[in-house]
Amino acid sequence: MNEAMLAPDSTRPSDRASGEIRLVDVTKSFAPGSYAVKDINLTIPDGSYCCLLGPSGCGKTTILRMIAGHETPTSGEITIGGQSVVGLPPVRRGTAMMFQSYALFPHLSVLDNVAFYLKMRGVGKDERRRQARAMLERVQLDHLRDRVPAQLSGGQQQRVALARSLITNPRVLLLDEPLSALDEFLRLRMRGELKSLQAELGITFVHVTHTQPEAIALADLVVVMDTGQIDQAAPASTIFNQPTTPYVARFMGGQNVLTGKVEGQSGELLRMRTAEGWTFEMPAGQSPPAPGTTASAAIRRDRVTLRKRDAEGAVPANAVPGVVEATEYQGSYIKVTLNTGMVHAFVANVGDAAYAAEPVVAGDAVLASWLPADVHVLTKPDLGDAGVPYLDISH
Repeated sequence: MNEAMLAPDSTRPSDRASGEIRLVDVTKSFAPGSYAVKDINLTIPDGSYCCLLGPSGCGKTTILRMIAGHETPTSGEITIGGQSVVGLPPVRRGTAMMFQSYALFPHLSVLDNVAFYLKMRGVGKDERRRQARAMLERVQLDHLRDRVPAQLSGGQQQRVALARSLITNPRVLLLDEPLSALDEFLRLRMRGELKSLQAELGITFVHVTHTQPEAIALADLVVVMDTGQIDQAAPASTIFNQPTTPYVARFMGGQNVLTGKVEGQSGELLRMRTAEGWTFEMPAGQSPPAPGTTASAAIRRDRVTLRKRDAEGAVPANAVPGVVEATEYQGSYIKVTLNTGMVHAFVANVGDAAYAAEPVVAGDAVLASWLPADVHVLTKPDLGDAGVPYLDISH
């Protein structure tokens, strides 16, 4: 069983039930032969912040809804805190869900919106309002308790929805694209508030998003999904710096992928040659691909150096020639997109000082080069699947 897992959180209070989530061989099919997710194996440690990341239709929301109890897996097991929850109603799972639309009741005050779930559980009016006020104080909205949702900003509505979700003291909070309706400034602010609140509460957060920077900024565990399966699950720094597949490397946006035949190994360096005749070297690692096999390697964009070149100049090792297609100013760096003749564009993120010293414009012939230490071998070769989405988050 290929299971993704981080070390458990040893800081969890001993008087709170565990929020560890385990999915074992989980499959969900909505029609014969058609799978929303298939053979999912995943452990989300108690007290961690997990982001399920992927393009629309990859199955991340289906996983969230199965954890919540709004969908039932076709096969497989889901446990929370070591107990099976398959077949249990949402109210008995110890989870709370915050929806993308917030789903606030427009005719109720902020206070009564937050207290609603306690009312449904039979808590008396005075007690539920006392608890609601305490929760509003935690999200810094008690001064707005008498307003209705229409009188609030988008960020304030989100915090009301968050307070309403947390008031039942869940061991797991499930968030379905909670920041997608906010403008960029507010999204960044609320991102920080979510991370701080999760650290303060110490409960498990499972957050669905299609935005790569959001996942990297928030998550202890990033789960990158593709067409109903997990492509890689690891800490954010590992996902960004050491993607294991061409899909993850391109989806995360910070890597270029080159594919070629393995020619051999010299010392600790593996040597490969592309179909275009370019050669490059990289650390072989512990399990290098065998000579003669096809392999792919990834190079971080910010590790690439550009210089102008003559059209007929020779191409050295660890370099590719190309023509500048576009330049985009990104503040601290300039994103330079090259046409190298490969299926996917090759991108260099050039620091502003380096770019100022040797600027390039569309149409310039350039050579992109890098050091062998800045390359790593991927576990799967790029098979040229045109259906793999290429989503660029370099800005």
